[in-house]
This record gives sequence, structure tokens and C-alpha cells, in this order.
Amino acid sequence: MMNIEHEEVGELLVKMRRVTNDYTLPAEACPSFTALYHRLGEFERDLHQHIHLENNLLFPRAIELEQKARA
Repeated sequence: MMNIEHEEVGELLVKMRRVTNDYTLPAEACPSFTALYHRLGEFERDLHQHIHLENNLLFPRAIELEQKARA
């Protein structure tokens, strides 16, 4: 289930990047708009790291522990 959620979130991040033109600021961007785009980029990086850690470390370890508990 979590992997499905991660895929859905990945699709949302692609859409967010598309509507922001890859977080490219318009020439007339005010400081708050600039901060928003900067934080969106940080959010995306953090979320990718979170998903990576869960998919590649936490989930496999949880599966391994569950299998040992059932044995």
C-alpha cells in the first residue's frame, strides 16, 4: 500500500514541477513568491529522500522481520 502511495506522490511532484515550470521564477517574482518556490524545491528533495529511505531500507527490513516472526 505504501509503495502505491509513493507512486501517487511521485506523480503529484511531477505535476507540481510542471505547473511551476521546474520552479523557474517569473521576472517579476516578489520575495514571498521566491521563498515559496525555494521551499517547494526543498520539500520535493526531502520527500524524495523520505520515499527512498522507506522503499530501500525500512520496508525491506520490515518485511524481513515479519517473515522471521512468522517462521
